[in-house]
Amino acid sequence: TQNAEVISHLGSVDVDERFADPLIIQLRADWRTCQDLTRAQSKLTLQIKAICRRFCDGDLKEADKLYKSMQNGKLHKYAEDCSIRCSALIKAREPLEADRKYFDKQLEVNAKRLLVADFVETVRGFGFKGLAQIVAECGDFTKYEKGLDGIMKRAGMALIDGERQRKHTNAEKAFEHGYSPNRRSVFYNIGEALLKGQGKDENAGPYRIIYDNRKQYERPNVKSDGHAHNRAMRYMTKRLVRDLYKHWLG
Repeated sequence: TQNAEVISHLGSVDVDERFADPLIIQLRADWRTCQDLTRAQSKLTLQIKAICRRFCDGDLKEADKLYKSMQNGKLHKYAEDCSIRCSALIKAREPLEADRKYFDKQLEVNAKRLLVADFVETVRGFGFKGLAQIVAECGDFTKYEKGLDGIMKRAGMALIDGERQRKHTNAEKAFEHGYSPNRRSVFYNIGEALLKGQGKDENAGPYRIIYDNRKQYERPNVKSDGHAHNRAMRYMTKRLVRDLYKHWLG
């Protein structure tokens, strides 16, 4: 019933075959709702932090201490008064947080219904929410005319004429690259969670080893460890997507 309601309201928007499956429509709708709720929470948090800065005469470090004291109950000389000023904003975040947790759970529940759900069980640091996010952003992997290359472009991790896919101000280049910073950030966060969950040294999982080897390979070619890290992260995340693609095709 829930799927039918989502399709009736949103299905006409998605004429793209990649997003025509009822389960993918549901995942996409729930993921967009999560993003909407997160953005709303972030705006309220920024407002609260701005009030904290006013109490601390613009001192960022002191304002941060004040904000944290309002979260953890630790004493701060302005905590009580600031909490009163921020009360409505703090309360406004609570239902947003509750709804976000609900839709996060729905994403995981529905991701377990995907045919590739068993792939998640084999990868440390990659959960059902991450799978739901990938499918919500990319849709059905089997519906890409260019296969894996098309999926990588959708994810913002492709090479376009030998250039790393990115945002362009030139209209022609922008169209050619088709780059979405928001979508790319989703895959970056998935990569971050994957790297943390893979362990290291003697406990390193296969994707951690891929990351370490790639970082070592990239380091002589770039200016800093940070650049090498970013390149290795991108490479590792692409390997995850590639393996998911292979599993999807069976």
